Amino acid sequence: MFSKMIVLKCITNLHVGNGDENYNLVDNEVEKDPITGYPMINSSGVKGALRAYFKSINDPNVITWFGEEHNSKTIQKGLLNIDDARMMAIPMRASKGDKAYYLVSTKDAIDKYNQVAEDFGLNTRIKDSGKAVSGIEVEGYIVPQKFYDRDIYIIPSQDMNMHSLPVNARNCLNNGISENLWYEEYVPHESIFYFPVITNDADLLKSFETAIKDKVIQFGGHASIGYGFCKISVEA
Repeated sequence: MFSKMIVLKCITNLHVGNGDENYNLVDNEVEKDPITGYPMINSSGVKGALRAYFKSINDPNVITWFGEEHNSKTIQKGLLNIDDARMMAIPMRASKGDKAYYLVSTKDAIDKYNQVAEDFGLNTRIKDSGKAVSGIEVEGYIVPQKFYDRDIYIIPSQDMNMHSLPVNARNCLNNGISENLWYEEYVPHESIFYFPVITNDADLLKSFETAIKDKVIQFGGHASIGYGFCKISVEA
């Protein structure tokens, strides 16, 4: 088994809807991990976006990597296994500190990343830098005295769960007349997601790594208004 960790850095805001009807104040919420409650992109959405991108540039490996379907039936199975894209960190505005924002995560989220890396034999663990910080608050939440490498700052899980994602008010127009005002949640730009890619073919994985590295690929909905552009990097 061979694997690589793929990291997505949101260049623009991202909206991957959960498809559920709800009666909350927010009409369209983003997809969230059912256990942690953190934003995520389902594996089928990740695979679909990658397939669409490589198909648009006529990459000859599309079918080999992702398989082929016709009339909702799988004709050929792809040789790459794509996992869910989980949240590594999101930006939160600084209410105290010397930056406009800080990349924030929780110990649970970092532990999950490290567990996924370990499970697939990847030497990409995020380590506690052991450096002390002081005088930093994000949107009213106090940042504890430790942060991890990659300048990811850690807040308690309960604070992250209480933190609300940004919401946009959207207007449905009919012939220029407003008929319905609705609200939509989104993941802010600068957020970071990750997912592992697994295969039994080392050469195939290498070709995929070369093809995807440093590309800008669009994920989720609202492509026409510029949502979902992510810069891709491949962990060593």
